[in-house]
Amino acid sequence: MSPPPSPDPTLARRGLAVMLLSVAAFTVNTLLLKYLGSTEQVSTPAALFFRALAGILIVMLFFRGKSPARLRPVFTEGRLISRGLTGLIGTACYYWTVPPLGAGKATLLSTTYVVFGALIAAWVLKEKLTKSRLGWMLLAFLGVGLLSGVKNTTLPGLPEAIALIGAITAAVTIVLIRQLSAEHSIGTIYLAQCIWILIPIVPFTVPDLGDLTAKSLIILIVAAIAAGYGQLAMNEGFRCLAVSTGASIQMIWPVLTSIAGIFLFDERFGPWQIAGAAIILLANWMIAVRRV
Repeated sequence: MSPPPSPDPTLARRGLAVMLLSVAAFTVNTLLLKYLGSTEQVSTPAALFFRALAGILIVMLFFRGKSPARLRPVFTEGRLISRGLTGLIGTACYYWTVPPLGAGKATLLSTTYVVFGALIAAWVLKEKLTKSRLGWMLLAFLGVGLLSGVKNTTLPGLPEAIALIGAITAAVTIVLIRQLSAEHSIGTIYLAQCIWILIPIVPFTVPDLGDLTAKSLIILIVAAIAAGYGQLAMNEGFRCLAVSTGASIQMIWPVLTSIAGIFLFDERFGPWQIAGAAIILLANWMIAVRRV
């Protein structure tokens, strides 16, 4: 039996570069969302509107993937529409929770989509779910409880609950993307998300656009561009790198966001919350990168 081909060093370097770009872009987006929601009082629909619009322009005008983005299937194929609508719900939940929870806590809770994704994939895609994986999932839920400050039988507050709803919806989105990637390009799949965010959000946003200050407008545009390129760079990174390598690099995002939130917005984590955050990151990493 011949040995497996050696990894292409050029492809690996490209994957590392774009994955780090993705982490930086997502971190910038999250911190700007925190600033907009807490300081500039910009609404979640406005942030979603600009993210969707920027994503559409990036895909249609600047993005050059292996195959071009196609517009028609976004409106005619049920799974692409479902991917767009789950993207709307998941993104809206995350954007809404960043100001009240803080950049770090909201991002850490959102990363639990890895756990929910493994559960949904086992059900829908018939992926193997071992006892070891189930153990890490239970540990991740313990981490969520500690991070949320849950004691005894107290349930998480509304922001934490919405963050978890967003994570579950994001997990559904990941499963849909796995199914769609066999037939559609990265650009088409991302375009579906942007268009189906934009269409429902327009009536809630357009009447208030005239009230935005020049400062808020500039920050919204920068945040939207960062989110768009972050998403596309992450997809490209996973194309170039092993899943374990890509997932490991993506775990830098919640850590970096939490550290930045402490220094920029005076966000604070108690000892139990730090333990919960560490447990979530470890469990997510083990579920994402190990075939256990």
